[in-house]
Amino acid sequence: MALKPKARQILLAVALVVVAFLLARRYLPMMEIPTDGLIREETVRLESLAGDLAVQQKMNGDWYADVQRLRKKAAVFWVRKDAGVPVEQEVLDEFNDIARLASVNIQSREPRLVRIPNAANVQEVELRIEMRGISMKEFTRLLKEIARSKRKFYWASCKIDPDNVQKPTGIRVTGRLKAYVLTDEATRLLNMGDAPGKDAQPAEGAATGGQARGSGRRGAANGANTARRIGK
Repeated sequence: MALKPKARQILLAVALVVVAFLLARRYLPMMEIPTDGLIREETVRLESLAGDLAVQQKMNGDWYADVQRLRKKAAVFWVRKDAGVPVEQEVLDEFNDIARLASVNIQSREPRLVRIPNAANVQEVELRIEMRGISMKEFTRLLKEIARSKRKFYWASCKIDPDNVQKPTGIRVTGRLKAYVLTDEATRLLNMGDAPGKDAQPAEGAATGGQARGSGRRGAANGANTARRIGK
């Protein structure tokens, strides 16, 4: 016996109610209804994240300013071009390039790495040189090229004598040059152009404002210690 249309509509409505009830029992516990309490809780959480973001941005700005200050202090030091080459060889290669530009023949070149006490981020390379039978004009060209070089050499000593006491035809120059080179660790620090995590957004479980500020103080202290070591 066929059901009347009205009876079919009633049965369909009952079926829909039963299905809705079953779905609600299955999925509703996993959903959070936006009640006033939940809205207030989410608002507090978002305000906390906004505070954490402001702290992080301040830390990033401080970090960038520290790096810029370190770069200014480190301008007098060499920055390694190739960490795979011994630092003494890099200094010697640079001096050889300067001698070639000055068209001066250097008879002897002896580089030596010198440890600087209490300066963990700076290395000193001493270069002993000797030139024989050159003219003052040639030596002046060498001095000009040394002064013009972006990678600075500093004279520790220099002695000029005639190449032959009886019949001088030129001069003999002996001297010691020094170059101050940053370690690889210091170089990596200076190459950090921007603060770490500049574009990062606070994530779930991010540090609270107090934790971030504590980390910032520790980072600032570490940066200051590094600055003091580089500056020595």
